[in-house]
Amino acid sequence: MRIGQLADRLEAAGDRLATGAGALSDADPGAGAFGADAVGRTGDVGRMLHHRWGAALTARAREAAAHGARLTDTADAVRSAAERYRETDRAARAAHDLDAGPAPVAQSDVEVRPNLEVL
Repeated sequence: MRIGQLADRLEAAGDRLATGAGALSDADPGAGAFGADAVGRTGDVGRMLHHRWGAALTARAREAAAHGARLTDTADAVRSAAERYRETDRAARAAHDLDAGPAPVAQSDVEVRPNLEVL
């Protein structure tokens, strides 16, 4: 996979996650499913449960949207890094004229190290 493809996948995942965050509110079956319409203590508990369920859904939707935004930001950073790599490659090729073949090695560029290994 090329780095641009990775960035595209990260962005698509971020978009899907952010879109899914909005769908979490559809998971609320309503207060009646928790017994909130009952009388007395049962209704009190049902209303409390429904309130907590709604708060949890809201928090998870907010988290999913934030993670989606982070993935999109990561995709942008990957694209930016890829462009900097391409620029560095172009600059290196231009500076060293890599298409002309290997440059001769000057004697001063060669480092000689004695072999101190004992046989």
